[in-house]
Amino acid sequence: MTFIDFIHKYINVFDRIRSTKEWLPVKYQGGEVTVLNHTSVHWPDTPQLDDKKYVVNKTTGDVDGAAWSGIGLFGLIAGVLPGGWFLVNLLGMAGPSINMPSWMYWQGLVFVFFVTFFPIPAILLSFVYPFKRPKERLLIWDRENGTVTLPPRFWGEHEVVAFKDLKVKKIRNIGSFVQFHVLAAFRPSDGQPIEFGLLHDNAKDWAFFCWYMDKTRPLPPGEVFDPYCERDEERRRRELATQGIWEEPV
Repeated sequence: MTFIDFIHKYINVFDRIRSTKEWLPVKYQGGEVTVLNHTSVHWPDTPQLDDKKYVVNKTTGDVDGAAWSGIGLFGLIAGVLPGGWFLVNLLGMAGPSINMPSWMYWQGLVFVFFVTFFPIPAILLSFVYPFKRPKERLLIWDRENGTVTLPPRFWGEHEVVAFKDLKVKKIRNIGSFVQFHVLAAFRPSDGQPIEFGLLHDNAKDWAFFCWYMDKTRPLPPGEVFDPYCERDEERRRRELATQGIWEEPV
């Protein structure tokens, strides 16, 4: 087993706790969608947004990398080191062990062992990943070809999935006390969730993506698409006329 395989299995423990049960339909179900305007799009992380593709750059930057290391350092100082010290005292390796009833001793031993050793892989990851992170991680919604390109979660290759086969569900957002769930698309090869979203309204955000990826529909509402509406309408007219189902509006 490689290190990344181990990390995936280790993180899967948390993912199962975070994951909800219901898979979301990959077809527009009606209702309101998120409307994108020029101020609501984070353009530094959006290399392309038009009638062909919506590309989101999810590459970890230097600031985020430093944050990873900071979290790992906090976990080491606040959890592992005190837990290790307490474990040494429980086992009596630094002198007489702590005097307590046997049932409390064994429960305490299991708890301290868990607190001491279980976070270590995550802490190692937080120190290694900022320096070995991929140079580019792109989430690509390819409206033109009906596919979604999913980046690796940590390391690995990008995967291209047909939108109709995409597996999406809501997962709990353990890093926020405001937005309790986020959307996540699951990679077919390793089952790792790739989080995404727009304006933090999961229902409207997912409705937007379902609408956007349906080439039989016009582009979703929003001023960011205004320059491309006419071109997309011409494309739709040609494709539907070829299928014999286009009707000129009255």
